[in-house]
Amino acid sequence: MARLVVIAPGRGSYNRTELSYLKRFADHPRAAARAELAAQADGFRAKLGRSTISELDGATSYSPRTHLPGENASALIYTCAAADLAMIDPSHQIAATLGNSMGWYIALHAGGALSFEQGFKLIETMGYFQKGNVLGGQVIYPVVDETWQADADREAAVMAAIEEVCALGEDHWVGLSIRLGGLLVLAGTDLGVKALLGALPKVKMGPNEYPFQLARHSAFHTHIMRDTSSRALYQLNGLTWGQPKIPTIDGRGYIWRPQRTDFGDLQDYTLGHQVVEPYDFSASLRVALREYNPDHLVLLGPGETMGGAIAQVIIAEGWRGIDSKSAFIAAQKDKAPPLISMNRKEQAQLII
Repeated sequence: MARLVVIAPGRGSYNRTELSYLKRFADHPRAAARAELAAQADGFRAKLGRSTISELDGATSYSPRTHLPGENASALIYTCAAADLAMIDPSHQIAATLGNSMGWYIALHAGGALSFEQGFKLIETMGYFQKGNVLGGQVIYPVVDETWQADADREAAVMAAIEEVCALGEDHWVGLSIRLGGLLVLAGTDLGVKALLGALPKVKMGPNEYPFQLARHSAFHTHIMRDTSSRALYQLNGLTWGQPKIPTIDGRGYIWRPQRTDFGDLQDYTLGHQVVEPYDFSASLRVALREYNPDHLVLLGPGETMGGAIAQVIIAEGWRGIDSKSAFIAAQKDKAPPLISMNRKEQAQLII
């Protein structure tokens, strides 16, 4: 038996290489549970007259126009992540769960505060709010160097660029959206994002060039989403909440504990605070490492785009003596790697 902390992905984790993700592990004894979740999701979407999850996942080719928008991506990612969760052997102990941004909704299901159906209703509603209604945008930028060590000069450059853009006026507002390991997600108005892309120094890390704007993303976790938050609090007031069965760590690093959670407070945080205030994924993972010290961190699929950010938090913490990019890469080659990505079959097989 292993002690696990389960991490749910956010938007941008389902890409071209993830097509047919729900058909993975088809030869596994628990594949039936995976198929059942997909069927439930299809039923929910069909009743709403929308493309089913199986149609999206089973498409012959990946289409950014179809797969990237929040009204499709959110529910697709939720279903894939929940299907991965269902594959974990129950002999393992899930000590805590957390997620990044949209992954908070998945973490609520993983922790037991929401059933699969109620979690789907939440994520489908929030995702569909984005249909033809993308508000502002998000930009991503690194504040670590090529070895994944904190770079104070880069962070200072970000703060200077934010100050420079905001000085242009209210219609150019930009600010922090998400702390994601060694990356900052910045968000703002359309004009603010455009100016920020020009104000930030150009940086190349590995194959990626920064800054770049995340496609079809609203300025989540900022005041720009206040109307979205109010709409969600009204339309989702009937969600059925339960006590978390597993400690669930939010975007402040706060732990929602079994038998100690007030449902009203949890709903207010989920549909209020975390929609309009910065989301600190780094803090949530830091709390998980310190409080629960698992044998493995488990990143649910689809994809594994968050792997680097998770590693950067591990390095910043010096968890298990991992204090550099090279040390993390070496640890991942061990027979018991610190991070298990469900997207990688050889790693997933360690816990399913």
